[in-house]
Amino acid sequence: MAQAKKPVKRTYQAVLDWQDDSRRAFGKMLLNWRRRNGWTQYTACEWGIEAKFEVISYGNLSVIEQGKAGELRQKAFFQLEELNRRLAEKDWGPLKSQRLKDQLKNAEPLRGNDDKLWDAVDFWSCYIGYVPVPKAYQSAPSPTLTTKRVEELCQKWRQQVRRVIREGGLDVTQALEQLVKSAPKEHQKRFSEVLAIDDYSFVELAQLWVDGEVFLPEQWISDWEHTALIHLPIHLAGDHQGDPDEYEEPEGCT
Repeated sequence: MAQAKKPVKRTYQAVLDWQDDSRRAFGKMLLNWRRRNGWTQYTACEWGIEAKFEVISYGNLSVIEQGKAGELRQKAFFQLEELNRRLAEKDWGPLKSQRLKDQLKNAEPLRGNDDKLWDAVDFWSCYIGYVPVPKAYQSAPSPTLTTKRVEELCQKWRQQVRRVIREGGLDVTQALEQLVKSAPKEHQKRFSEVLAIDDYSFVELAQLWVDGEVFLPEQWISDWEHTALIHLPIHLAGDHQGDPDEYEEPEGCT
C-alpha cells in the first residue's frame, strides 16, 4: 500500500513572497494587455464614463499594474470581466468620441492559453497565483521607434509629470528635483534635460528599454508619482492612494 505523501512545509514568509510575486505578475499582465491594445491608463476609465458602465479607475489601475494594490475588492474582478466581455462582443455602448472608437476598434479581449475568454473567476485566480498569466501577456515586445514616436513619448511623459504636480499641488522645483534624483546617477543629467524640453534621440531611448517591459523614464516617473502622492491627504490624492478601498473615484470609474 502506497504511503501518503507528507504535506509540504512552507514558511509564512514564503507564502507572502509567493503572494507578492503573483500580484506583480498579474499587474504586469494587465499592463501588457493595455499596451498591446494601444491604450493609455485613461482609456478604460474614459470608455466606462462615456458608455455608462463601471470600470477600474486609472488610479487603481496604475497601482495594480505596479503590483502594489494589496487585497483587491471582488468588485474589481467583475469590472475586468465586464470590460473583457464588451471587448469580445464589440459592445462599445453609446460612444460619441471618435478617438475612443478608434482605440476600441482593434482592441483584443484577454484570453487564456486555451483561448477561453477570461471572466471574474479567472482574473481572481490569476491574482492569487492559482492560474498562470497567459503566455501572450507574459512580456511586451520592444516597440518600433521612430523620431516622431520618440517625440510623442517624451511629450507624454512631460505632460504626465505636469499633471501629477498640478493635481497634487506639489512645489514644482522640489517635485522635479525629487523625480530626477529617483533615476540612477548616470541618467540624471539627460533625464533632467528631457523633462525640461529636449527629447531623447531614438537611439538613446532604445537603450532605455528594460527587459522587453518598459522604458526606464516611464518607470522612474511611475515610481515617483506613487511616492509623491501616496502621503497626501485623501481629498488631494484621490485615486493615487495605495489602498484601493480608500480611493475617492469619479462616477462610473471605480
